[in-house]
Amino acid sequence: MATPSGTVFDTGVTQYFIPELWGDVIYKYFEERLVFKNLIEDYSSLVQGKGKIIHIPEIAKMTASSLTDGAAVSYVAPAETETQLTVDQHYYSAKMFTDVLQVQSNYDLLSQYAKAMGYSLAKQVDSSIAAKLITVNQGATLTTDDQMTAAEFEAALANLGENDIDYTAGDVYFVVNPTLYADMINPAGTFGANFMRSDIAGFNADNSPLHSGQVGQLMGMPVFMSNSLGSGGTNVSAVIFHRSACAIAVQQAVDVVEQYDVDYLGTKVVAHTLWGVQILDDSDNYRGYKFTNAS
Repeated sequence: MATPSGTVFDTGVTQYFIPELWGDVIYKYFEERLVFKNLIEDYSSLVQGKGKIIHIPEIAKMTASSLTDGAAVSYVAPAETETQLTVDQHYYSAKMFTDVLQVQSNYDLLSQYAKAMGYSLAKQVDSSIAAKLITVNQGATLTTDDQMTAAEFEAALANLGENDIDYTAGDVYFVVNPTLYADMINPAGTFGANFMRSDIAGFNADNSPLHSGQVGQLMGMPVFMSNSLGSGGTNVSAVIFHRSACAIAVQQAVDVVEQYDVDYLGTKVVAHTLWGVQILDDSDNYRGYKFTNAS
């Protein structure tokens, strides 16, 4: 519906200023609240402006061959497979304001609305990634829900090492739900002094998007906390994964559009984003380890 000429909102603000002003603020909060997106492979550049499906090749593990002096080199035939990532997740956050100018004139009020809209989109993106990561093939059931014993953690490290995943290399992350995190920081608990809290150690001082949500470090692995992992029941309460275990492609970053509605004498503001996510962990290329609750 077109905006009637001469209305109180016909000041140039509603047509151009809203998307620009709100877009920057919403995107800021969107980026700050992301946890999983910054920890996995990003193929967004391949779907900018066009395309829907990305074909991701899985390069088979190779072994070195012994060369006999004077003999010819033997070539191994390609045995690569592929995984398809489909851009099919389109979500929005919307709000209608009967006096948008009043909201925009109060930065605190604008910030609160923008924060809520940005957070809702970030939560949805992270939830879609978490839903894929909790399907990694390797894992174990915890003896006690949302708590971890030393033996259970050691078994995970052994499994990662056996699958050629160096958890000290910087591309392996440990994400836990809030309940398990509370257990991890107990000085008398399983991890004790081995767990380095970010607020004490100071290694998260730059507050960059990559470190958003990072709560500590354990055995060389950055530790993150996310509400996208469930607690109790039979939920996966924690997952350790290599960056290559999952991939995302964002085709449309957070975009803000608006429209004046004469029937309600209000301005409608909608923020939306479009992406796709796919697990890359499989039976011949293990990339992670999950901890599942028992009850």
